[in-house]
Formats: sequence, C-alpha cells, structure tokens
Amino acid sequence: MVCTVFKIFALAALTASCIVAIPVDKDMVVVTDVPNVTFPTKEGNTNQRPQISEMNIKTNVTNRFAQTTVTSKVKNHATKSQEAVFFVVLPDQAFISAFIMEIDGKNYTAYVQEKEKAKKTYEDAVSSGIGAAHVAVSARDSNKFTVNVNIEPESKAVFYLTYEELLERKKGFYELVINIHPGQLVKDLNVEVDIDESRALSFVKAPQIRSGNEILKENDELDPRAQIDTPKPEQAVIKFKPDYEKQKRIAHGLGTKEDEGLSGQFIVQYDVERDQEGGEILVKDGYFVHFFAPPNLKPLVKHVVFVLDTSGSMYGRRIEQLKEAMKNILGDLNPEDYFNLVEFNSNVKVWNLDAPEESTTFPNDDNLWGHPEKVHEIKDVSFPPAYPVKNTTINKANKAVMEMHATGGTNIYEAIRVGIHLIKLRQKRVGNNNIQPLIIFLTDGEATVGKVSENEIIAGVSDENSIKIPIVSLSFGDSADRKMLKKLSQKNFGFERTIYEDSDSDLQLQNFYKEISSPLLNNIKFTYTPDTVSLTRTDFPILYQGGELVVSGRIPENVNVDKPIVSCFGILGPVLYRPKVKKSVGQLERLWAYMTVKKLLGEKETSTNATEIEKKALDLALKYSFVTPVTSMVVVKPNSTKSVDTEEASSSPDYAPGAPLNVGFGGHRNPVRLSTKSGIALSRPFLSAPAPQYPLLTSTLAQQYPLATVLPGSTYQPSYDRVATGFAMVPNHVFELDSDEGVINHTEAFSTTTMKPFVVPAEIKTKLPWMETKFNVDGTLTFFKGHYTLGLNETSPAGLDCTDPQSEEGFCMLVKDCEILLPKLIDEQSFKDYFCSIENKFAGVCCPKKK
Repeated sequence: MVCTVFKIFALAALTASCIVAIPVDKDMVVVTDVPNVTFPTKEGNTNQRPQISEMNIKTNVTNRFAQTTVTSKVKNHATKSQEAVFFVVLPDQAFISAFIMEIDGKNYTAYVQEKEKAKKTYEDAVSSGIGAAHVAVSARDSNKFTVNVNIEPESKAVFYLTYEELLERKKGFYELVINIHPGQLVKDLNVEVDIDESRALSFVKAPQIRSGNEILKENDELDPRAQIDTPKPEQAVIKFKPDYEKQKRIAHGLGTKEDEGLSGQFIVQYDVERDQEGGEILVKDGYFVHFFAPPNLKPLVKHVVFVLDTSGSMYGRRIEQLKEAMKNILGDLNPEDYFNLVEFNSNVKVWNLDAPEESTTFPNDDNLWGHPEKVHEIKDVSFPPAYPVKNTTINKANKAVMEMHATGGTNIYEAIRVGIHLIKLRQKRVGNNNIQPLIIFLTDGEATVGKVSENEIIAGVSDENSIKIPIVSLSFGDSADRKMLKKLSQKNFGFERTIYEDSDSDLQLQNFYKEISSPLLNNIKFTYTPDTVSLTRTDFPILYQGGELVVSGRIPENVNVDKPIVSCFGILGPVLYRPKVKKSVGQLERLWAYMTVKKLLGEKETSTNATEIEKKALDLALKYSFVTPVTSMVVVKPNSTKSVDTEEASSSPDYAPGAPLNVGFGGHRNPVRLSTKSGIALSRPFLSAPAPQYPLLTSTLAQQYPLATVLPGSTYQPSYDRVATGFAMVPNHVFELDSDEGVINHTEAFSTTTMKPFVVPAEIKTKLPWMETKFNVDGTLTFFKGHYTLGLNETSPAGLDCTDPQSEEGFCMLVKDCEILLPKLIDEQSFKDYFCSIENKFAGVCCPKKK
C-alpha cells in the first residue's frame, strides 16, 4: 500500500534564523547555505497566508514497484515574509529517495548521510537554534515528514519529494493510496497514476475516497469519478482532477470543512492475470524479480488457535469491539477447519466448548484468585481438544466470547506457550495430515505477569515453537508493545499488524482476518541456479489466498535464470512449479535494492550479528539514497537551519481507565487493599485505574457472591476442598470491609446436613477400577470443578454432538451407554480427555459415531 499526504501551512515568520527539532529513527537534517535573513517588522504584517497555486502527484508503477513524486507550488502574496510548511505523510514501508526545494529560482537538493554523521550535522546546527512548532496529523500505517521554509513577500517556492515502495498484494489486488490534505481549496490539483506491467491487467478501479482513518460507509459524494484509460492490456492511466466544487463535495462527504478543501485518500486498485506454472520471472540488466501467486488453488485445512487478551486494560470499548469482531471471524472459518479459543490475563484459560465450567486455567488452576501452590507443569494438564467448525461449535464459541470480561494482568509468555501446546497436542494425537497450524495472538499492552523481559519472552516462545507454527501478532491500540511483538512474530514465521483503537476497530480485525483466513500453500522454497546471487528471502512459511510472494536477486548479464523451481505443499501434498522467464518492461535494480535493504533491516532486529548486517544495509541505502532507520537525509535550505523528522503519523486516543474494580488477581492470595487516593495496590499491580468508591465494591462482591453478607469477619479464604465425609458442605460468604485500612476479609462459614454416603456400584469397580476412589459422598466425581455424577440411573440424550481428543465428531453419552470407549478410559486423565457435559450435571463421554 502506498499512502501520501501533503499539506502546506502558513505560519507567522519566526524572529530567529534557526528552527530545529530532535531527530527520531528516520530523520532529515536541514542545513543552511545562506547565513542570515532579515524578517519584516510587525507593522508590515498581513493575515493573508501563502496560497497553493498548483499541486501535482505523479505515481509510476512498474512491476508493482511504485515511485511517487509530490510537487507543490506555493506563493506568498503577503507584504511580509511568511513561513510555509511542506508536510507529507508517507507509508511506513516507503523510503524517501529525493527531496528538492526551489526558492527564488534556485534549487536546494537534499543528500543522504549515515545517521551518525547526519546527527553531528544536526548537533552543530542545534548549538544556535530554537525549538520549532509541532504539526499534528493522523494517518494509519504512516510516517510524517515536515520541512519549514521562509518565503519572501511576493515570492514563490516549489517542493519536490520522491519516495518508493513495493506494492503488496492483499485480498487479490494491489492498492495504491494517496492521501491528499492541502488544508485549503487548490485551483490546480492533479493526481495521475501510470501503471505498466509485464502481464495484462485483470482489472483497474478507483473506489470511493476514504477518510484516511475510520472505515466509511458507501457514499455517492465520495465517488472520485476518476478517468481510467487502458492504452494497452498491460497499461493503465488513472487521472483525478477535482475542481473547487468537487473538492467541496468530497469534503462534505467526509464531514470536514469545505473551505479547507479535499481531505482524504485517493485509491487505485488493480491486479494482473496469473500464470498457471508458478508465476513469472522478469530479467533485465543483471537483475531479476520473481512474482509467485498461482491461481485456482483450494485452501489448506487449518488449525487456528485464537489467543485473546482479556486483561484489565481491555475493559470497556476494547473488549466489546473484540467480541463483535470475533463473532464475524468465527463465522468466517472454513467448514473443514479446526479451532481453539484461548483467553488470557494473569492466567490462561482454554475454553471447553462442550462444558464451559470445565475449561482449563493455566498455570494456576483456580481463576484469577489463583493459588501458587496449585501451579502445574503444562505436560501434566488436561486441555480441551481442537473443535471442528460446524454450527454447534461456532454457536458455543460465540457464547464463550460473550462471557469474556476484562480483569487481571497480562501473561503474554504463558498465553502463547499454551497456544503452541494445543497445536502440538493435536498433532501428537492425530498427526500433522498437512493441516496448517496458525496462532492469532491479540494484546493491547505489555507483559506484566510471568516473563516480562522482551528477550526472555521471544527466546522462550521460539524454543517452544519447534514445529514452526506461524504466530501472527495483533497490536491493539497505542499501549501494545509493537516492537516486541514484531520481533516475536518475525522470529516465529509470522508478522505483526497494528489494530488502531477507534470506532472501527472491530472492522479492522475482521478485514485483517480475511487476509489470512485461507492459506493455500506452505513450506515454500524458491531454488535458482548457482549463478544467481544477492538473493532476497527465498523461504516462506505460508502463501495466503489473495497474496503474493516476491523474490529478487542478481545474475550476470547475458546469463539466463535457468530452470528455477518452486517447491511447496498444497492440500493434495507436495507440489513443484517451474515458472517462465521473460524480459522486464522496466528497470529492476532499484526494486532489488529496496527489497534487499528491507530484508537486511528485518534480519538486524533478530540477529546476533546485527552490526555486520546493519553495515550492509547502510552501504546499500547510501548507494541508492534511501532514507532508512540507518540513514538520514540532509536538506540544504536557505535562511534557516532545521531538523525535519520522519515519525509515526498514526494516532489513537489514549486509554482512559474507567474499569470497575477487580478484586481478584491471578496467582496471589494476599488480601485486596483499596485506596481512594492511590488506586489499587496488589502484590503485583495490574490496573492503573483509580479505585471506585466502596458502594461499587460491595455491589461487585454481591454480584460474585449472591449469598454474601458484608459484615465484620475474618481472613479471606477463597476456596475450600470438598471432603468425602458424611456431610455435605455448603459455603456461606462473609466479607469484612475496613473503612480505615481499605481491607476486605472474606470467610466461608459452613452449615452441615447429614446424608447417606454414595456406594460405588460393582460394575464400575469391574470395568473402571481406577474410578472406585474418585467419588465424593454425594456420588459426584472428585476430579471435576463442577458437581458431576455418572448418571447411572439416567438415559443418554439423543443426538448431543461433541468432539473427542482426536477432533473427531461423536455423540455425548453416559459412560454406561458407550461400551466401545471403556478400553480407552484407563485413568482420570483419559476420562477427562473424552469428557462432555450432559445437562450440566452428568459426566458423559464423547462416544464415537458408528461408521
């Protein structure tokens, strides 16, 4: 995707000759070649701001590689000098490669330096400078670029900025996005996109103008009515020239001020016809590029594990949007797929869809109150199976999602570890069967429980992930640790994507899932002859439906790329593709350089040899004048000195804590202390929200314990053990609220009634001898959290579907009615593996369907 925003601001001229700003990862340093400038007096001031007389955006797309040049012509009609700000938002995947300012007929051309050298240039300038004003803007997946320049009275300035990016194919097409926001009506506003591909275009269109942030509904006012010409099957020319009235109409449709002109995104979408034999290899001048996206493939069956953050910071709109999104995502699962539903906060909960009350909590087995002494090894814990996609399981999963609520801390490491373990369990039980595993991991914060070190989390997850499961991370909102998640996913065969916190967050989640919902091929390897060198990435874990894999490299001139092979696995097993080779319609050198720098910068983040890799990236970026995280652009500018930063342009509202008090915290038995001054204090803090007043506290406790009474009491004991005696124990809850110290104490008083002890039937002793000691006095089984009996005098229900440990479908039946399964029920663990709930009171088993 290519995004360009450009904006000219008229500011009052500052009373100094130096304007500076601190550089960030990608920065531009502006230095002067004119020593001083005399600013006009206050008496000569007028309020007429510089006018944009002409704005042109020209994009050339060849072999999916887009080069965009923004040209903006400005005139100062005032009787005093004024400052104009040339402002651009470009995509975070783009590299700036050229910048020129034309002032009074003289050109000032930028050049690229190593970041440390550019920093020295900046520091020399700072010694005589003052701070510059900040220009605010919002655009997703983008970086900001700003240059200020002083324009003399009745003078003109022209800005030229060029950046480059490889368009990524998603959902079956390439998308070029040009954000336009001049801040005023522009007399001559022109956008032109020229596409020249090696294969015929299958379609080209310019959909409605977008806002740049929230996803908008269809609106006829936002139809750009762009002119689209196709002089050849492989070419297209798209022109967009809105006059004053059209700019006002679009502004009205976007809900912005009409006198500020067009403020939105112009979109071009297209795709090319596909080759059946493994894509196409284009060669020219010693460089080649290979595009791979074979058509008409059936999706792989997948086992997807949804690992969802339900910590306290997800309270409110975030978790409600997550629920809404999951409702649609679950409905979009393919009928052949399998899935698990996992939520995590201080602990990790794997939902048992057949018996939600028997869902597994790890590493502490008793919800958020937690008992450290009950932590188990993951290999010793019984987890629910992977569920096949069908109406009954999807309905149950939707009910489970609706029951999720936000509370507790953020245990990232254990959450992903459990996700990996669930996939390993299924593969151990039924084999791989070429089913594509996938973990979709969503979080809105940093790790606060368990492993919290970035290096420990990434190393631990990578060690656990021996079977190379792709982990796709979703960073929800501004508080998520994007840097860590990006490294984690990159090291684990996936990628990170940002979900911006806004009114359309649920739609962002749904649209993202559609991109990865149908993997077509896995374990894809590109093999070329030894003559090919300087290759970009050649191994890929997955090709998703609607996507594309791209490899580039160098080859000696007059040497053919001979007998290339693409090996991979599809739904029917191993596949070999032998792509065709042809001459490119355009140059390939800069495309190769762009892809190579991107590859090196990615490797640097996770490599132990980062210094050497960074040096290679730096040398290549300097050669091709790319502004990257290891280089900076020095801009020569008249009359002043300023550092112009490229920084993240997306914005998301800060999270305003307002969650109700959560008195439970996983893994701690300490009494919960409340303070109306300092918020919640636990043995490990997990919420920054201020504590609510005591009436809310008592209401919260009353909701959790309907029979509770708020009275002076004794020390809190959060659970009790049911003992096989001659009595049935029924807890009554008593809480103490200390208004001075803010301490809640909770006790459980027990009333006793005499009852006849349960007698284990002889048939059970004979067929399931291990079970003889597993009954309470009331006939319930000791190894379940719920109160389940075997229903020995009951009748099995008809047609109650279930899923067994091998993810095969069966009927939930009473044990006595499923003789075929008895040989497999050899101990408590095997019984729990096949367990299913009947009417929430009988412990049934998932009996295989007769074939």
